[in-house]
Amino acid sequence: MADILNQASEKQELSIPDETSTHAAVLEEVTEMYRKTAEKRSGELIKGYKTITAILCGVIIVLAVTIGVLAFGWYHEQGTIVPTVETVEVIKEIEVPKFTAIDPSNEYSHELSPDSFLLNDSAYGPIWMPALASVPKNNYDPEKFIKDPDTAVVSYADDSVKTYRGIDVSVYQGDINWDEVKASGVDYVIIRCGFRGYVTGSVNEDANFKRNLEGAKAAGLQVGVYFFSQALTVDEALEEAEFCIELLDGCELEYPVFYDWEVVIDKDGDTPRTAYIQPDDLTNNALVFAERIRYAGYVPGIYTNKKTAVWKYDLSRLNGIDIWLAEYNDVPSYFYDFAMWQYSSKGSVPGITGNVDMNISFKDFSTAGSAEPDNVRVNDSF
Repeated sequence: MADILNQASEKQELSIPDETSTHAAVLEEVTEMYRKTAEKRSGELIKGYKTITAILCGVIIVLAVTIGVLAFGWYHEQGTIVPTVETVEVIKEIEVPKFTAIDPSNEYSHELSPDSFLLNDSAYGPIWMPALASVPKNNYDPEKFIKDPDTAVVSYADDSVKTYRGIDVSVYQGDINWDEVKASGVDYVIIRCGFRGYVTGSVNEDANFKRNLEGAKAAGLQVGVYFFSQALTVDEALEEAEFCIELLDGCELEYPVFYDWEVVIDKDGDTPRTAYIQPDDLTNNALVFAERIRYAGYVPGIYTNKKTAVWKYDLSRLNGIDIWLAEYNDVPSYFYDFAMWQYSSKGSVPGITGNVDMNISFKDFSTAGSAEPDNVRVNDSF
């Protein structure tokens, strides 16, 4: 019986669990569960934070790029106003004048035409210039200018327009065989008769003038002359005209006496005396020279290039005086009308050693005549 009781007691001891060990196991299991749960939540939170951070970074980058683009556009287009539909409709109703008229009581005012033309400058680039309504325009057809590939002589292919082949010379062409020049097909020559020093201001005769005048006349060429001016005042311009008249001494000319003022660039660094001459003064000088030449019975003219003509002369006051244009191109691009065109400074003509200026005339000056003394226009503004 005791053995049975002992066995039963042992069985009871084996079947009754140890409360201490059970609680420890449960606590360990719960702790492990909480640990795993915490780790899971922590991982999810970290993943969420990374996602939110990436989204915020993306938003910041997009905002930065957008602000940069807007700032760049504002910087380059500040001041530009995009008109609304209403603004456009109002603008359409505004009547824009076709030309701008300056006070006609002002002697030096101009009436601008609706036309404009392009003038290229080495410093400022292309410049659009308003056209003067009162100054005749260049109506020559650019397609009709033809340059001979062998002689480089320019002609104008229009039977309705009579042209004449010419050259101009000075002491720099040396001794000239005028018979050979004439035989080569040259019709006329413009000879330098004199010049004013651009530093000293002294008036001088071209060293070969008389010899060239006599030789050209003897060969049967039509002749005109030019004077290189550096006049500062109308008195000096008048002096230059008187000097030309004295040199000609009554000699008959078929072509004009040209007033030749040019921009001078001195290689030695001296400042030319007319470097800063004003357009009004230059125009007055040319007019006084022309009036005196006309009064003496000769036809006056002005030698110029297109920039000098537009920027230094008041062309509206020079109407009626023929322009001899210097522009070294295959086709003249000068906007206004001209009677003669000097198209090259490197021409070659039999009878002349070295380069010579080449010209074409669109006017028969031999039939142009000259003004009588009592027809001379007197300008009281000088």
